[in-house]
Amino acid sequence: RGRQRSRKKSSTPTSYTATGPNQVFTWDITYLPSGVRGQHYYLYLIEDIYSRKVVGYDVYDRECGEMASQLLQRTLMREQCFNQALVLHSDNGAPMKSLTFKAKMEELGITSSYSRPRVSDDNPYVESLFRTLKYVPSWPSKGF
Repeated sequence: RGRQRSRKKSSTPTSYTATGPNQVFTWDITYLPSGVRGQHYYLYLIEDIYSRKVVGYDVYDRECGEMASQLLQRTLMREQCFNQALVLHSDNGAPMKSLTFKAKMEELGITSSYSRPRVSDDNPYVESLFRTLKYVPSWPSKGF
């Protein structure tokens, strides 16, 4: 009793590089306030790290793996990147790790990549986009 365990050494995350479009996507969910007190929305966004193009997005009233699965499938259909070696990088949020979403990724033949726990720097592309989006002067201060 009273002994501390030794710290786990943090491993270097696996990094993927894209040499062209539709090779590595990154995605995340951000909170959007609404004009009604106690109500908010979630912006689901998928970005291609090669071109920084937003390839898919949607706004929902809750975080859910089912909705994320639908967005992913619609995005792949729109970008016509079925049967390609695609990597989808995300953080460790509940929708990203849900069984529904993992099953959809396996069905579509997508390789998953996750950030290290509590390290937001591992998902910089989409986090940077969210920061830019929320600090633009035309962003509604009272919500949507």
